[in-house]
Amino acid sequence: MNFVKNIPEDNDFISFLSKEKYFSDHILNNSRSMISVINRNYVYEKVNTTFCNAQKGIAESIVGKTLVDVWGEETFRKNIKPNIDRCFSGDVVKYEASFTVPQTGRRFFEVVFRPFPIESGEITHLLAETFDITDLKLSEKIAVEKEEEFRKIEHMLEDRLLQAQKLETIGSLAGGIAHDFNNILATISGYSELLQEDLPKSSPSHQKVAKILTAVSKARSLVNQMLTFSRQVEQDKVTVNVYEVLKETIGFIKSAAPKNVTVKSNIRNRNVPVFADPTQLFRIFLNLLTNAIQSLEERKGIIFISISIVSGKNVREELKKKIVADEYALIKIRDTGKGMDPSLLRRIFEPFFTTREVGKGSGLGLSVVHGIVTEMGGEVLVCSEKEKGSVFYVYLPVSTGILEESVTSHKKRKILFIDGNKHESRIISLALESAGFNLINSSDRKTLFAALSDEDSKPDLIICMSDTDSIKSSDLLEALEKVRSEIPCILIDDPDIDFHEEILVNSGIVSQHLIKPVSLKEIKNAIQLSIK
Repeated sequence: MNFVKNIPEDNDFISFLSKEKYFSDHILNNSRSMISVINRNYVYEKVNTTFCNAQKGIAESIVGKTLVDVWGEETFRKNIKPNIDRCFSGDVVKYEASFTVPQTGRRFFEVVFRPFPIESGEITHLLAETFDITDLKLSEKIAVEKEEEFRKIEHMLEDRLLQAQKLETIGSLAGGIAHDFNNILATISGYSELLQEDLPKSSPSHQKVAKILTAVSKARSLVNQMLTFSRQVEQDKVTVNVYEVLKETIGFIKSAAPKNVTVKSNIRNRNVPVFADPTQLFRIFLNLLTNAIQSLEERKGIIFISISIVSGKNVREELKKKIVADEYALIKIRDTGKGMDPSLLRRIFEPFFTTREVGKGSGLGLSVVHGIVTEMGGEVLVCSEKEKGSVFYVYLPVSTGILEESVTSHKKRKILFIDGNKHESRIISLALESAGFNLINSSDRKTLFAALSDEDSKPDLIICMSDTDSIKSSDLLEALEKVRSEIPCILIDDPDIDFHEEILVNSGIVSQHLIKPVSLKEIKNAIQLSIK
């Protein structure tokens, strides 16, 4: 009776165990962790679905296999066995390791071994939980890389700040010497130009004076580049022939290029007007040609320069750029140097980026070129191939302005000349008188007000030297306001412009603002632009 009575109880217990097994298997198999039971012979006795999926197998194909069979001899011996042995001695062991699994390749895991004792207390099995922490590790790696990248950027910014401070110091020094140096250059340039006008062009002395003027021009360019470090100088644009500026740059480069460099040019079109600052245009070509020479290093090579005219329609189609002119001047500068790979090519117009050694380049040249060309409404592009060389393409909008206009039509015009430095004023006076202008000299307030008040002798133009001692900028403003005159004014200024001169420049009275040292040609061009 008792036996029969206990059967339902046993059936209930079996049913209970079945349900418990179902729920435990369901929990294990839906866990995101790889869970397994391992015996002392390092054999898998139970694995969950996640473990099977990672191994691209089923439980029946894994259960009964040793850890060596699943993970390999070396991985088992180095990473797994020492930790399992610790667990069988009674410790809960946690460690991180990387394993290669068939499903996803090499992954990072956190492994936890827990002792699995029986009723007697003997540890015959262990429970292994393996958590995939690859994403966490990758996040940590990315965070470390980002931190390292930020640290590099911080160091780079510190280096750039130091470099900028050095450049600022150079600029301060340049500003200190610019005044005296400009006076010297103005005297040399002025008297040389006057002497050249007196000499016949066939005279050998005429050519010698031309060489002096060329040297003065290079010195002026050097001063302007030094002053660029100390402050931004606004330059007046004029219609200039690209051929003339490029020809001058090529001549300068040829004289300075090493013997291993051959400079060739193919310039058929010699009348290519663009609206630009000639000094900035010279800087574009000088930087690009210097870059080409540097790319050749010590190898023997060729730099080839050409100019052509392309239609604005072609520029729009090829560059996908909104055109600003009907025609563009295309200047190509090709070298047979070492070339650049795509990673460098993407960065060459970045400020301070250079491929040269420390101390051999500031990384400013090509970024300056890009800035000037873009400001002109043009485009600069580059193609390059490693060990084959590079080609720079400079597109500049062709101007409809007139390149050269004689000042003859303006002769006999009256110019009120407010003199300053004795040597410079004397040179400019002689030049203007020899060009046929009627000069009214003014060296004090009285003559200034008298010249502007007399309707019969009122000047057509005022040229003011900023270093005059007896007439201030405020005096000129006062005199012009008093007579309500709109006479154009050319201000010839020192690089270190003061507050009152800045007010004069911004008043709208000054039509042309020239920074010393200036050549007589520049002054004549300014007169041409000012007198309509």
